[in-house]
Formats: sequence, C-alpha cells, structure tokens
Amino acid sequence: MNIPEYCDVVVIGGGPAGSMVGTLLSQKGYDVVLLERQKHPRPHVGESLIPHFWKYCDMVQVSDKIAAEGFIQKAGGTVVWNEVIRQMRFKDFGYSRPALHVERDRFDQIFSEHAKEQGVQVFEPVLASHVDLGQKTGVTYRLIGDKTEGKITCRFIVDASGQNAVIAKQLGIRVVDECFRFASLWGYFKNSKYVAFDGQIHPNEDLSSIPPTTFVSSIKETGDWGWSWHIPLRESTSVGLVLPVEFMKTVKAGGESWEAHFHRQCHNIPRLKDLLENAQFCEGSFAAMQDYSYRSTQIAGPGFFLIGDAAAFIDPIFSIGIVLSFYSAYLASWAIDRCLKNPNEVARYQAMYTDQLVGRMEMVRSLALPRYQPGEPVDDLAKSTVQFESTVERELMDVVSTMTTRSDNFHAIMADENVPKVTSKKFNVLEKIV
Repeated sequence: MNIPEYCDVVVIGGGPAGSMVGTLLSQKGYDVVLLERQKHPRPHVGESLIPHFWKYCDMVQVSDKIAAEGFIQKAGGTVVWNEVIRQMRFKDFGYSRPALHVERDRFDQIFSEHAKEQGVQVFEPVLASHVDLGQKTGVTYRLIGDKTEGKITCRFIVDASGQNAVIAKQLGIRVVDECFRFASLWGYFKNSKYVAFDGQIHPNEDLSSIPPTTFVSSIKETGDWGWSWHIPLRESTSVGLVLPVEFMKTVKAGGESWEAHFHRQCHNIPRLKDLLENAQFCEGSFAAMQDYSYRSTQIAGPGFFLIGDAAAFIDPIFSIGIVLSFYSAYLASWAIDRCLKNPNEVARYQAMYTDQLVGRMEMVRSLALPRYQPGEPVDDLAKSTVQFESTVERELMDVVSTMTTRSDNFHAIMADENVPKVTSKKFNVLEKIV
C-alpha cells in the first residue's frame, strides 16, 4: 500500500459524502487521497433515499451506474401515526426520477469505485488516528492489520468519517443533541411482506412488479417520540426501532436485553407484526446504537472541513441523511476550491460554508423534532433557510411533517412574516391497510 507523503486534500472516510467530495475535488484537478477504515463492501444502515439524491449523482456523473444496479424503486411513503394512516408519493411533487431502497454496502461501494475511476487515491482499510491542523496540516494513519504507521501532509483535511467523527472528537467539539436522546435497534428479515401505494399488503415476491413504500409507524408507549421503519430491499427487509433513551432504561431495568426487546416490538407493533408474520430473521444482523444524534460546535477551521455525519447527525425519520451529506460534500468542494485559489480568503469561505450548512441542518432538525421544548425558540437559522426553498419544496415539507404529528414545528418555522405561506393536501388518508 503506497500512500503518498503529500497531497492537496486528505478525505477521512469513504462513505457517500467522502467519495463525493473526493470526486468533485479530483474533477477540479486537485490531488486527493481518501483513507477509509473498512474495506468495501461494508455494512451500513440507512437504506431509504429520497429522489433529491439524483442531482448529486449527476454532479459526479455516477447516475448511470446507480440506475444500472437495479435497486428497489419505492412508490412513496406509508405512515401510521397514532392510528392515522397516511400515504404520499414524490411524483405528486414533480419528481420524475424514483426514490430508492438501497443496500448501503453496495450503494457506497459504487460511489467508492467511481471515486477511484475519477482519480481519487483510495486506500482501505486505513485508520486515521490523529490529525494535525493549521500550519502543518496532516493525518497520522495506521494500516489495519499490520499496525504500520505513517503520515501524510496536505493543504486541507475533509472529515467524512461519519459517527466516528475523528476531528470533532479529537478537538472536543462534538456534543450530544439533548432533544434527540434516542437509541436505535435494527436488523434484517427474509421474506417479509410489504405495503404498496395501493394501501394493500403484498407478498415479498411481488416486489419486482409492484413497488413498495417505506413503512413507518409510531410506537404507542413512547408518545410522539418512538417510531419504527420497514424498508424492503432486494434480498431482505431492513426493520428498525427508534426509542427514547429514557424508555430504554426501563427496558434494561426490567431485565430484557435490547435484542429481545427488538424482537418483541417487531411482533407487537400493529401492522408491522402483520408484515413480519411469516418472515425469518437474519441471524447475526441485529445492531444497536445509542445517542447517535449530535452536532459539532465548529464545522470548519484551520485546515479542516467537517461533512456528512462527521459534522452532525439528526433523527432519520424523513430519510434526509444522505441528501444532507451530499449537500455538505458539494458545499465543501466549492469552499475548498475557493480557499485553494484564494488563500487570503480562507476565513471568509469557511464562514460561508458554515452558515449555509448549519442553516440547512437546523431546518432539518426543526422538522424532525417531535416538538420544540418549553422555552426553546424557533431557530432563526431554520426560518431564514426555509425562505430559500422553492414553493414545491416547502409544500413537500408540509406534507412529510403532517404525516406524523410533527407539523407544528414546520408551521412554527413558517410563521415568520418573511416566509411565503404554503400548505398542501397531496397525501392520502386511508381507513385501513388490507
């Protein structure tokens, strides 16, 4: 493994955000080295993609490869919240290209392989163990397996290391979002039934002819906080629970393991249990994560940019994660290009990057909150950011927030007198799922 001693930009992390920022910078003519701690294909949760992601695929010219892979095209979303059943689909908002259900190991691998083809020097498995920032910017790394250490110096580091958040942890700038103290439990099932946009439950073998919806259901005993997902894939179905940490403390106090609780909930939650009635759990697929929602108090600084989940992670209820990661990668590639061409203007371009990304993150956070906490103001950045969204996008936000009981937050954001008002009825309310 011949990792160079110098390059223009080091990217830590080879997920979609890291591969994208590396590709964009390489296409601009910069020498980019990407260090990924795992070898692709690698397991990863987060399989539901909204159609906004296609424009970023177009930017790096990978759309044809994604389309050719044959991922499951989803028809829309079905949400059962407090026993009210609602459905929506993106094509009603003018989207002609499909939302997808993807196996993230394969999706991420396609992006990584494409980055290599576009000139990014990708090295895996390599652990970035330490960063030096400022005058002598660089990354100390260790080859996984033989403990060989080395160092590469560069002009900028882009941290795309996801939940590992290499730079944020080293600098002590990562803080847990106290409004999203959640645990997530998930696993995979074979031969699960699914809900289509016709409001009917279909057998797994219909997937090739009748597109599924992403199925989300609230979990009654957690109020408006807990929810479940059901995402049909080509060979299995991703099923997960999002539960408040305080709720999980009661589970632990009762002597039940998290995996046992996962299985019990999967077969107790109305309608979800019907979908999994004859499904087989994929042994060894259970996973869990606690306090996964956080933010970094600084997302750009001397010699570095944070993108994707390394910058922040918000409740995934609206499947916005990858799109937000792609947006941060695009924005960082733009800012780094400007910084390298205008070294006396670095502070200005990093401030612009920070304002744009934090504004977008606060808007997404405001939409995902079950409700604003007492005394917590509606975030000004969220209100100002939503003003720049198109009427169609604000209409879509109104619909997806109304699918749950979280629309009050969106309406609070939209209450600003400078934001054009919009409401939408582009969703169906069903009496039952059969």
